[in-house]
Amino acid sequence: MIWDDTTYGKFLLLIGGLGGLLYGIDFGVIAVSMPYIKALEIYTDAQVSWIVGGVMFGGILASATAGVLCERFGRKRTIVLSAALFLAAVPVVCFSGTSLVTMLTGRVLQGMSAGYMAVVMPLYLAECLPAETRGKGTGIFQLFLGIGLVSAAAVGILVAKVFGAADAAAEVVPAAAKSLAWRVNFWWTVLPVGVLLAGSLFLKESPVWLEKRAGKSRARTTGVPVKPEDGTRAPASLLSASSTLLQRRYVVPFLLTLLVLTFNKTIGMSSIIAYAVTLFQKAGLSGSLGNAGDLALKATNLIVTLVAVGLVDRKGRTWLLKVGTAGVTVGLAAIGALFFALERGWMTPSPVSGFVTLAAFLAMQTFYSLGPGICVWLILSELMPSRIRANGIAIALFANQFTAWGLASSFFPMVNAWGYGPVFFGFAASGVLYFLTVLFIPETKGKSLEEIERLFDSEAKKAV
Repeated sequence: MIWDDTTYGKFLLLIGGLGGLLYGIDFGVIAVSMPYIKALEIYTDAQVSWIVGGVMFGGILASATAGVLCERFGRKRTIVLSAALFLAAVPVVCFSGTSLVTMLTGRVLQGMSAGYMAVVMPLYLAECLPAETRGKGTGIFQLFLGIGLVSAAAVGILVAKVFGAADAAAEVVPAAAKSLAWRVNFWWTVLPVGVLLAGSLFLKESPVWLEKRAGKSRARTTGVPVKPEDGTRAPASLLSASSTLLQRRYVVPFLLTLLVLTFNKTIGMSSIIAYAVTLFQKAGLSGSLGNAGDLALKATNLIVTLVAVGLVDRKGRTWLLKVGTAGVTVGLAAIGALFFALERGWMTPSPVSGFVTLAAFLAMQTFYSLGPGICVWLILSELMPSRIRANGIAIALFANQFTAWGLASSFFPMVNAWGYGPVFFGFAASGVLYFLTVLFIPETKGKSLEEIERLFDSEAKKAV
């Protein structure tokens, strides 16, 4: 297919958006499905946490291999693989019956799909978009991620109205209806992901990857080794990448990216997204009000992300991150205080307490979407030098997904042991560390990837 530059640029942003949509749906669908699965009492609380955490575990597996796949087979083929894995996962989940192993297999496949997409799409957009639009372009990924979360929440409300609320008594909503309800929440997702898969077949390959391939081809033809600084030789695995990452010029940008990606999960956002309906019901919003709270949370994310897309290339990455992480920390502490009061009996769960708690969640979500939500993907793709970009992103996301998996899989055991209040206080403590890390991140607004790389090179030379 022949494209002019303007048309292809729009198509590129659409596919980038659909990649974010897949990622958002991947995490949003379980929030509206999990209350039904839990109500059926097929699995224990611990097993339900495993099901929620299955996506994060799949993300760990994907992150361990994404860098290799991106370098060996290209960015385009990895995007195609990601969409195909999601489509394969949905029927596995829906036909799992009462088999925990089958359910977990499907969830892990979904997680691998999301994990590959989280690595390859920001990488692909950063390599294909010019510096002046890279912030907005990469922001499209986060914007559509928000649309995916809202879509999952909206369908969840519709499903609850058609089949009944998950927490309704068995006499009101029978088990068969609840069993069908959570499956409907999964089945509809094959449509947008199918569009992504079809569209990704028409993508052009990343010029950076093509240049690397051309460099390797020249080396094989002429017998002259390609210099590492040319950016045309990539590590064959995460293990070999680690020795490269230890070079002084790469250590600082890699560690900053690693810390940002890790703290982005230790503040608990993945658990909040996955357990949103349950959290609101715990706070006093029973029945469909819990689903409405979930939709409000994700709609707030979407609206604020729209604002952030317009600000990221004007105010800069670090300004948004500082404001965002500070606000998130205060919000998490407020949520912790509310749950602590409920658990100590100082407040009685009611619609009033539920709406107050929801307000705290919405405030926290506003700051997250303004800063970390949109900037984390830019930090991920911009700070990594070209020599280590694919594998460096994969390693950072490995830590990100491993942290998310650990928190989501142990969420119910943690709150059962310590209470919701202390768990959210722990998330807030991570927010403080996140804010302190942001203070060391240089501004990358308006700079090309080569200029950002030279910035760290000069800092490394000063340290010698």
